Amino acid sequence: MNTRESTGNSRLGEIEAAQSQSVKGGGITPGEICFLIGRPRSGTTVFRTMLNSHPLIFSVGEIFNESNPRSYFHFLQQRQANDPNALLPSRALDNFRAYIRWCRARSLEKRPESRVVVLDVKYDQAHLLCVPWWGITFLPKLFSLIREQQWRVIDVHRQNSVGMFVSNQVAIETGIYHSSALPNGEKQRARVRIDPDALIRHVTATVQAYRRVEEFFRGYDKYYKVVYEEMFDRADGGQFSSTLLSGVSAFFGMDNVFNPVPGLAKILEDDPFSYVENADEIREIVNRNNIRDLS
Repeated sequence: MNTRESTGNSRLGEIEAAQSQSVKGGGITPGEICFLIGRPRSGTTVFRTMLNSHPLIFSVGEIFNESNPRSYFHFLQQRQANDPNALLPSRALDNFRAYIRWCRARSLEKRPESRVVVLDVKYDQAHLLCVPWWGITFLPKLFSLIREQQWRVIDVHRQNSVGMFVSNQVAIETGIYHSSALPNGEKQRARVRIDPDALIRHVTATVQAYRRVEEFFRGYDKYYKVVYEEMFDRADGGQFSSTLLSGVSAFFGMDNVFNPVPGLAKILEDDPFSYVENADEIREIVNRNNIRDLS
């Protein structure tokens, strides 16, 4: 074993051993865990940054993003180095519960006063929590696990499905996903060609996903839906709306001390067609299929 692996394994062992001291009662109460879910480019990152501005909340970022050093996969790598059988599908849920405890311990280590740890999961990556048996027509196991464990969940919807798709295609093409990758104040200038069939598939999948997830969590009192288009108050210079911040505060049972100034700026203009090379063709497709804001 090399020095880096040894250090990583030692670190994991230290945190797991310290969990009984760092988390009250040696366990985690359901309210201490909150999943932030949404489609790619739906606004979860800027929303997560706002949540993380609260002194009682700590975000570990996108947990199924390999580039995140606090991701589930980095945790699983270290766990498997200590126990090769950890990769067996029958161990998946135990591994994930251990990861949740690790995230909570990490939040207390970084922000001792924190009461909630936020874990960001894109709909499209929820299936990466693999389990031995899963119905092909079911939502990924992660969603039912959230209800079973009584964890909180905030579901971000974006009604402008065309803008969401174009934004994602521009980000994929350029590798620029957030304003932090651009000079201060600069917006994205790239243009992309949109595949009409891919756009229709995206809109259809988004409608179905929003409906199924919302139906699944209907009646669940730890579920909170946020609409991207209602996040900001234009009259207040593009800050997070007071209605949103009050609602989120009530959901967590915390004082409203969130920073209302977004930590990330928009990098695309409001008109998504200005970034589309075949804009006339896509406009015709949108009109012909009566694609409007999702509700």
